Amino acid sequence: MPFMSEYIKRADVFTPYGMTRPMPARSLAQNLPDRTLIVGGGAVGLACAWALASAGARVTVLEAAQVGRGALWASGGMLAAGFEACFELEPGHPLADPYAGFLRRSQRLWGDWAPQVQALSPHRLGYDQRGSLTPAFKPQDHERLDRAEVLARRFGVVTERVNARTLSQIEPVLAPGLGALVFPHDGQLDNRIMGLVLADAIRARGGEVQEGMRVESLVRQGGRVVGVRMSDGAERQADCVILATGAERFVELAEGARMIPVKGQMVRFDLPSGQAPRRVVRGLSIYLAAKSEGRLIAGASVEPGKTSLETDPETLERLVKAARQALPGLQSADFVEHWAGLRPQSRDAMPVVGEVTPGLYLALGAYRNGVLSAPGMAELMLEAMGATPRSATADYFSPQRQALRS
Repeated sequence: MPFMSEYIKRADVFTPYGMTRPMPARSLAQNLPDRTLIVGGGAVGLACAWALASAGARVTVLEAAQVGRGALWASGGMLAAGFEACFELEPGHPLADPYAGFLRRSQRLWGDWAPQVQALSPHRLGYDQRGSLTPAFKPQDHERLDRAEVLARRFGVVTERVNARTLSQIEPVLAPGLGALVFPHDGQLDNRIMGLVLADAIRARGGEVQEGMRVESLVRQGGRVVGVRMSDGAERQADCVILATGAERFVELAEGARMIPVKGQMVRFDLPSGQAPRRVVRGLSIYLAAKSEGRLIAGASVEPGKTSLETDPETLERLVKAARQALPGLQSADFVEHWAGLRPQSRDAMPVVGEVTPGLYLALGAYRNGVLSAPGMAELMLEAMGATPRSATADYFSPQRQALRS
């Protein structure tokens, strides 16, 4: 599939990246700022940079440490729009339906993004579309699967309910279960490689990715943000600035736009691929994601408001116990790595994408779905900048929405 920059000259073009949407004969891509600074080299910041660079903008990513080594590195790398909508999304949330649609859209975008960025990097992204499943191990688990199926119909999520026999056939390494709910369109990628792949792709499209570049404050002129001030006092000028700083508290943001850190602890086992589940297992108390080279990720705790990246023995013990219950092959295996990360949650637990003040854009609040949401948030950023027609979704997740106002 050609890149967006090859389509934007046409009257009817691909939106970023893959689904057609009518556009004016004269492309809106000319509305993009010429020079954009993106503060933050995580999943969302890199995704926005890739989208903008592909559309012809001059983009520079400023990462305080190493690209992809924050929440992205600590995540599970799952692309689980189905599971998230049916099990993790609060059905009564006023933005539940738009958010479920947004997650499905972003997951579809990955189908286009993955081969595009992979073609520009020697690193293997590990994009995997084999689905996920949620097993029922106790009779009462069936009730939760029943409720999830109801929500799946509401949100347009494709599912398949399988019985115990079928479960044992499709995932024989799991503990004997009573059945499962399968999400065939879910998947995963290697989150520890994603940052490298996107950085390579951005550079291939003429963008810059700079590490060890800590931003201390914004530079304003006449009520407009015109750049950033670095930790060494140097100023970097730009036509606009995008903050994609994750859970980090950027002091110049209004209180309503600041993120709540939600700590998550995880462990890794070494397990040969033949002993690991083929699909991502999204259990009711644990998730298991088998990566390349025999890595099996198990997680994750949910600890709102905690900012320490230290792990604790009690939480790790709970994770290991739940993982062994779901996967008996781990009974004699010890975990070989443990870590913690901080998820960025907004005040209403929804993404925050768009212009907050002249020249300043936010790309925040992906919470537990940074990898999954990255292409969708990048698409919304292009809409917010006027490069593509604005959708209702952009308004739902705007920084100007009522729920974020102080």
